[in-house]
Amino acid sequence: MTDLIISIVVRAQNGVYRLRDDEQAQTLTEYALIIAVIAIGVLVALYVLRDQLKSVFSKTGSSVQNAT
Repeated sequence: MTDLIISIVVRAQNGVYRLRDDEQAQTLTEYALIIAVIAIGVLVALYVLRDQLKSVFSKTGSSVQNAT
């Protein structure tokens, strides 16, 4: 999981470094930052709600298993 996150961060950094001198890329960089903030928010939400999510998936799995 951490390898995936590190890979995404490194790709984002490489993209930012390539585009930082290009004035037209300013909007792209801003969007990338917005996406990064949203991604961090999603990760934090998943971390905070992990017990509730585990419960929901467990109940769903039990329902599916009992239905077959």
